[in-house]
Amino acid sequence: MMANFKDLPIKSVMEEINQSYFIPDIQREYVWLKNPEKKKIEQLFDSLLRGYPISSFLIWKLKKNDIEDKNNKDSDKKLNIQLYKFIEKYDERKTHNEKIDIDQVNSNDLYIVLDGQQRLTSLYIGLKGSITIKRKRAYANNPLAYEEKKLYVNLKHIPNYDDPDDNYEFKFLSDNELSKAETSEHWFKVGDILKMNVNEVLEYSMKHSLNSQEMRILSDLMTAFCLQSKISCFDETEKQLDKVLKIFIRVNSGGTELSYSDLLMSILTANFSSDIRDMMNVLVDSLKENGYGIMGRDHILKTCLLLTGSNHIFHIRNFKRNNISKIEEKWDEIQKSIFDAVKLLNDYGYKNRLSSGYIITALAYFYFIYKTIDKDDTEEAMRFVRMSQVKSYFSSTLDKKLEIIGELIKNSKSFKDINKKIYSDKIYPLYIIESDVDRFLDYEYGNSAVFSILQVLYPHLDYKNSTFHIDHIYPKSKFKNSNKLLDKEYIGRENDLFNLQLLSGEANLDKRAKDPEVWVNEIFTTNDAIVEYKKRNYIKEDLPLLWENIQDFENYRNEVLLSELKKRILQ
Repeated sequence: MMANFKDLPIKSVMEEINQSYFIPDIQREYVWLKNPEKKKIEQLFDSLLRGYPISSFLIWKLKKNDIEDKNNKDSDKKLNIQLYKFIEKYDERKTHNEKIDIDQVNSNDLYIVLDGQQRLTSLYIGLKGSITIKRKRAYANNPLAYEEKKLYVNLKHIPNYDDPDDNYEFKFLSDNELSKAETSEHWFKVGDILKMNVNEVLEYSMKHSLNSQEMRILSDLMTAFCLQSKISCFDETEKQLDKVLKIFIRVNSGGTELSYSDLLMSILTANFSSDIRDMMNVLVDSLKENGYGIMGRDHILKTCLLLTGSNHIFHIRNFKRNNISKIEEKWDEIQKSIFDAVKLLNDYGYKNRLSSGYIITALAYFYFIYKTIDKDDTEEAMRFVRMSQVKSYFSSTLDKKLEIIGELIKNSKSFKDINKKIYSDKIYPLYIIESDVDRFLDYEYGNSAVFSILQVLYPHLDYKNSTFHIDHIYPKSKFKNSNKLLDKEYIGRENDLFNLQLLSGEANLDKRAKDPEVWVNEIFTTNDAIVEYKKRNYIKEDLPLLWENIQDFENYRNEVLLSELKKRILQ
């Protein structure tokens, strides 16, 4: 279907707000008044009065019967979207848009605003609505601290067009503030211009003894808001929601970036009986607080689909009502499975160290089906985690790999079995070959795979009851030109794998930037204890950890690390 431009007067659009013009659930909420001090509404009105363009609007033109009626069970072939009303009276204590059911809409022609919600809401608030915000220095719990204000323009302030900072004086005023206005001011309620015709503008000017410049402002106000077609709309009549969502992403790419899951989230909102947006935000925030911010809303949406047996690929068709009902029905179980997975990862020190949220998805799916991971199988589960990290398994062809993992989990009752099968998968195997291990020596501190590699090298540490840090054996702060004992070839190599070990958090804090030989002799009181420390950390036993020995230290340790990794990984 073809889309086309049309130009409309602001007045005619304002009359249709919340009658035929609505906001779809893919839109984010109104934000222009989050910080009233920025005066974004006032600037918009100033631009219009000066004759400046205010950019175009993207409108999705539909018929009422194009949209699915939640009360009609035979409406599956229609668009599954939720409509919201524009905010009419902004109150900072309640800033959410109100849902509206399609059967409440009286108009057969619908204009769904895909781009321009902030500007249209601001125009409506300024012309027909109001704002209610807290007075400065007043207590928020005091009802008297809030005042309703409407937009006025001071007709007696004539801006100097040569001064870019001298604007028309638009201001939101309460009735109390209006009553205290100076005699040198003439405040005209901007919205009243919608009720006037040209003769009434002239009559008002004569009645209030406006001079020619003041009268000109009033006349320009009528021209801008009632007579000229200031709203340039691009009408889109496409009926396929997938295509419209892609258009929406494209036109919004200049603002806050939207992911496809932002849009699919709206489909859940339209069908959940409870507020899924709040529930999802609480879950995402909780995961972030627990050190797993890597699992965002995209990951959780795919996890929901996978765990409930639906196709996990992000297509609108996978968010049909029956799939969404399964998510709502199983929401508590989904959350529990995710947090069971997080607890297991915490027990092995993966807080803030996970490379992909889909590792949580895989573990959560196992918990969702089998409720627990057998104690004897826990190490196999962590082997899966470590190999996924080291291989960056979930960094590409994600949907296919999730499909493979999902099938393996459904048809296997242990991670030992899963690891065996995925190791031999013909298309996307999760295994590491010898050349992969050779490259591990090039990995540096900060790479998400390093902690997993070190866990392979330190399998007997009690990760559940202790916190272990990735420690620089030779202190990283001394890999500088000012260190005269350091071979210049090692400047900038402080983060190489050969210089890293796992050390308990307490010991690492005590060690700080001490030279390793100094620290070793402080901590270990006998030669046997020093030798044991070096053996445990793959360090040559008779090599003093001095700066002049760093090349011998690297050569020996790289050789031993490589041998140990191959022995433990290449099975």
